[in-house]
This record gives sequence, C-alpha cells and structure tokens, in this order.
Amino acid sequence: MAFDLSFIWAFVILIGVAVYIVADGFDLGVGILLPFVKQEAVKDEFIDSISPVWDGNETWLILGGAALMGAFPLAYAVILEAFTFPIVVMLFALILRGVAFEFRVHSPAGHKKIWTIAFVVGSYIAALMQGMMAGAFLEGFLIGTTAQGTHFFDGKDTDWISPFSLLTGVGLVIMFAVIGIFWGAMKGNDTLKNRVLSFKKPAIFALIIVLIAIMIAMLFSTKLMPLLVGARLYLVVGSMIIIGLVLLMLLGNSMSAGKGFLLTVFIMVCGMVGYTSLFFPYIIPPSITLEMAASASSSQMFGLVGTLIMLPIIIFYLSWTYFIFRGKVIAGEGY
Repeated sequence: MAFDLSFIWAFVILIGVAVYIVADGFDLGVGILLPFVKQEAVKDEFIDSISPVWDGNETWLILGGAALMGAFPLAYAVILEAFTFPIVVMLFALILRGVAFEFRVHSPAGHKKIWTIAFVVGSYIAALMQGMMAGAFLEGFLIGTTAQGTHFFDGKDTDWISPFSLLTGVGLVIMFAVIGIFWGAMKGNDTLKNRVLSFKKPAIFALIIVLIAIMIAMLFSTKLMPLLVGARLYLVVGSMIIIGLVLLMLLGNSMSAGKGFLLTVFIMVCGMVGYTSLFFPYIIPPSITLEMAASASSSQMFGLVGTLIMLPIIIFYLSWTYFIFRGKVIAGEGY
C-alpha cells in the first residue's frame, strides 16, 4: 500500500512539474525574448499576451512543492537544504518579475523601461536557476546517515554549481525562448508574429547545440555515465532522437504557429520522459528511493484525498481562463 501511494504521489508531482514547465515556460520565454523586440507597442502586445494566465501558471510550482513536502518529507528537507541558494534566488526573481509586470502597466513612460528591464532580468534568472537545479538534481546528492538511521544532506552549499548544471541551465533558457517564440506568433498580430518568428532558426540551432553538448557531457561524466544502461539508455537516447527530429521539423516555414507550439510542448514532454528515466525510482539520486523518503501511509492518503478534491478545481479554473482569453491580443488594448 505504501509503495502504491508513493508511486501515485510521484506521478502527481511529475505531472505538476511537467505542466509547470510548459505553462510557465512560455511566459518566461516572453521575458527572455523581450530584449530582442525593439518597438514599445510590440513589447506591450507581447506582454499583454500572457497577462491573463502568467500568475495561474505558477500554481503548478506551488502544487509540486507542497506535494513533495507532504508525501516525501525527507526529499523535501534534503533538496531544500542542498538548493537553498538557487531556490531563494529563483523565488526573488519570480517576485521581481511579478512586481515588474504589474508596475510596468501603470508606471509613467520614464519608468517603464526600468520595469521592463526588471521583468527581463527576473525571467532570465528564474529560468537559469530552474535549469541548473534540474542538472544538479541528476548529478545526485551527498547523503549522510546519523547513528539513529536518519538521512541528511552532507554536501556543500555550492554542489549545485557544475559545468553540467550550467549547460542544463542555459538549455532551459533557450527551450523557454523557443516555446515563447511560438506563443508570441500564435497570440500576436502580424508585426509581433513576424518579429518573433525571425528568432526561430537561431534559437532552434542554439538549442540543438546545447542538447548535443549535454549528451557529450553525460558521456564523460563519472556521475551520469553509469546511469546510461539498459532501459534508461533506450529511453534517453530515444527521447533525444525524437526531440532532434521534431526540432528539424520546426525549422520549416510552412508550419502554423499553433502546430509549432504543440510540437514544442511535445518536445518538452519527451524531455521529461528521458529526464525522469535517469533517476526513477530514486527521489534523491543516487541513493534514496521513493519508499525510503515517503511519509506515513495515513499522511499520504490524507493529502491525496485533499489533492483529488482540489486538483479538478484548479484544472477547471485554469482551463476556463485559457478558453476565455483565447485568440489573438488586440494591439493597444490587450484582451
């Protein structure tokens, strides 16, 4: 029973993280691409495209964190201690971005540029920290054990910084830029659409180069290379091949922005499958499994009942928001 509940909770957390990466990915991508959009009116249109949904997208980040704390308290404690600095920086970046978003709309013309810069800086830092933590998570945690058998993080505060985590951080920034391109093309009018699509080829080529660099880094890593065996090898290599083929398809000019957006979402899902296969069933790689980190079965069941009540409400609310604000932004007026 305990194993089943742990497996269900792991699935809930993975779904929450995957939805967050897609949903917050394109609105972080808007901030990442904004410095390359020169006209102020087009910048306003680009930001207006995410105004009804950006804060709701971050609901999934809160859900993932709360689920981890309730279902796997050991993993929550270890990951929080190991990633204290990048988590704090990421949260400040997200707050800066949110404040800048609201203040930019109401500020006088002379202050608007400052809030635009704050929005861009917050977007880059949040995406970079998320990508670096994802890479550091794969490389694993140094775990100690007390005389009573309690596990704890026994590494250094800077363990999350490595050449591999920097690569994954840059990779996630570019990935968010790619999905932001298709979001802007899908929601924007002609000027915005043409502008963001002009970034498509350089962004996709940059992403291909970073993905190749990540694969090479894995092959030469003493921590990651041992993971590439058996079914994991096939899942990772298979995911990378599919991602590469879809990226080449996206380079074509005849595809609609909507199809491009959906294919980018498909790439991110494939990436999640390959990524998860590298550490499952460990929730604290390379030594603590889901079962070892799980809370009591009664606690997991209590939390699961609440989640099953709240999750459909969240999904309905967010789906309704996307439905109401479907279609293109009206230039100069927003929605």
